[in-house]
Amino acid sequence: MSEVVSMSSHFTGLTGALVMSFISLSVVFLVIIGLMLIMAVTHRLLNISAASKSSSNCNRGSK
Repeated sequence: MSEVVSMSSHFTGLTGALVMSFISLSVVFLVIIGLMLIMAVTHRLLNISAASKSSSNCNRGSK
């Protein structure tokens, strides 16, 4: 029978610790970048919405 190697055996020692820290930091920064993009898109959508509302209010006032 062939031996089943567990996943944790690949992350042993100093190199394993470095690989795990790189993976965890990558995940953290990917989440931060995703949140930043969501905030930027929301900000743009709100600016577009406010601009369209203000232009429609100006058009109503001039009639």
